Amino acid sequence: MTIKSIRSLGVDVSKSSVTCHILTQYPVGGLKTYWQKSRTKANTLFPSFYSSPKRKSKHKSAFDFADYVIENKPDVAILEPTGNHYSRLWARILESLEIKILWVGHIELRRYRGGKNLPNKSDEADALAMAAYGVDQENYLESGELNPRQFLMHRPQIIDELRELVQQLEHLARVQSPIVNYTRQVLAWQFPEKAHSESRSTKLGNVPPLWGWLAERELEVHPQSYKSISKIYRESAAVQFGLEIDPSVRLHADWLCDIDIEEQRLETKLKSLVNDEQFKTYNQIFDQFTFGLRIRARLLSRIYPFEAFLSSDGKPLIEREVREVKKKQVTRENGKSVVKFLPGDVKRVKRNRSRDAFKLRLGMGTVLEQSGDKLVEKGAGSALCRMNFWQHVITKVEVDGRLPDNPINNEIAVYKETLKNNVDGSGKQLLNGKHLQNKLMSKVANLLFRELSRAIAKL
Repeated sequence: MTIKSIRSLGVDVSKSSVTCHILTQYPVGGLKTYWQKSRTKANTLFPSFYSSPKRKSKHKSAFDFADYVIENKPDVAILEPTGNHYSRLWARILESLEIKILWVGHIELRRYRGGKNLPNKSDEADALAMAAYGVDQENYLESGELNPRQFLMHRPQIIDELRELVQQLEHLARVQSPIVNYTRQVLAWQFPEKAHSESRSTKLGNVPPLWGWLAERELEVHPQSYKSISKIYRESAAVQFGLEIDPSVRLHADWLCDIDIEEQRLETKLKSLVNDEQFKTYNQIFDQFTFGLRIRARLLSRIYPFEAFLSSDGKPLIEREVREVKKKQVTRENGKSVVKFLPGDVKRVKRNRSRDAFKLRLGMGTVLEQSGDKLVEKGAGSALCRMNFWQHVITKVEVDGRLPDNPINNEIAVYKETLKNNVDGSGKQLLNGKHLQNKLMSKVANLLFRELSRAIAKL
């Protein structure tokens, strides 16, 4: 597929609709000029289709979208991965019509749109930018073929399954938190002896003893645990003074039992996928960092295959250049990191592009954005991965004695002590809280890249 023959369909996905635009060549005069001339004809040039159309509004449906694609016969459809669920219906329609789908990353598309002076927060402008991305010669190889490195790599089916399972487990965790909190508050006067006790299932198929007892699901609770809780309740102060357990509490406990059973089912399936033979090398490295099941699945969904971060010769892409290295001055203003660059010295510098791309995928990268007359440094990449790294740091790295004795964890421990020993003239520790945690998170990401490079790139 060459730039001379391509017919590019840009599809901007929203919550319940898509906005489309088709280009057969890059607009003469640039995208901004084209946009200014075409935006007044949005209804015809930028049609929208709805997954749940309203008849009174004469919305076009998903079936109309399929007809639109069949009529225009695009060679390629360009989409942005806007949520795993919002884009699935539209992607499925395109796949069923045998249209090749290429995905463009959020950051790449935002920079592309900004570089072409297209407006922000406009579905039509986004659709135009994506359509243009497929016919812009900057995204082609010298041979005239589309450059695959300008698009997101196609994920294997197993990676999509991992991602879906992790998202479902995280959703269940968010759902049960308010239910647990409410139930414990009510138990504070209806069954105070058990209001704040931990309750977890220890056998596959069983439910947490306390929730199972409250929900009267005796057959799903270990017999000894059920008898023990019943005895404690008979002797409870609440019972002695005439207080009973409300039916709503039993209903909430029943919900928690169902959630726990579903979590067991999902984790069993997730464990089977994570332990697949193709992830053997990755798991051997994850073992050294003592990553849990869910963080392993999240990491695999973002970095597999690791070869995608390497150059054509299978090694990290490292660039060397001689340039002025400006001094970076970072200050905090209104909760934001404001960056100012001062004149520096001319030096020979080395940039590990593979590592930078790797960290960005894991949410450990940063980007500079213009805010008025200032440059603001913001975290970039997967926010969920960044949270996983943060949880790993606060639960294992920062707590002394939590990490097993091995070379990687020893290196992390030495680095942590070095940061803590960094003090000012009065002996006050310079790095605390989030700053210290961010440094440790970055260290873990760097070591993970190094170990994967050694194992997979054979360095």
